[in-house]
Amino acid sequence: MLTSTKSYKILIVEDELFTQKLICEIITNLGNKCETASSVNEAIALVKTFSPDLIITDLDLGPGPTGIDLINKIDKEFPEIKLAVLTAHTSPNLVDIRFNGLPSRVQYIVKADLHASNSFETILRNAFEQKTVVSPSIAKPIDAIYLSNTQAELLKLIAQGLSNQAIADKRGTTLRAVEALINRTYQALKLNENDSINLRVEAVKLWKSSKIHIK
Repeated sequence: MLTSTKSYKILIVEDELFTQKLICEIITNLGNKCETASSVNEAIALVKTFSPDLIITDLDLGPGPTGIDLINKIDKEFPEIKLAVLTAHTSPNLVDIRFNGLPSRVQYIVKADLHASNSFETILRNAFEQKTVVSPSIAKPIDAIYLSNTQAELLKLIAQGLSNQAIADKRGTTLRAVEALINRTYQALKLNENDSINLRVEAVKLWKSSKIHIK
């Protein structure tokens, strides 16, 4: 248990409502106050009204600003607020290929690695009881899958629900070029055509796992 009896105010920024509610319940059961947001705009509004001590955010918040955008804004404008990332992605580059580094004080936790020795209690302890935070090194699993930046960006758009034509329009390219890139990405993901599975669905599942890495 945390040695301090103080109740902290924690803001959870997560676009998946089930995960959002689950994390908030855990945080509340640890004796803290919790509010939730599904987007960067909601989070900024709550920063001003709720005044959180700690923000725990996902990186991929769907279309629009990302958790990276939120962290950079908070770090610059509200340096007194503690920051932690809790994400399915092993690298922020999977969310934004323009990414060039998170502030050193940010805890980075991959959801798949969240267990007894790296629990929410540990996240809170790191945030409020330690003078410095050392982000855990992210071990690459044996079944790690490596994608190029272009393939990762494509997979992100697929996960957002965009059609092939919508992806082509967004990337300013042809439908044929997108279809070719999707096929190469499926090959990189080791997904083979099979009547029993939907390749697009399987690709999104892998995107949400901790197996994807940037080359």
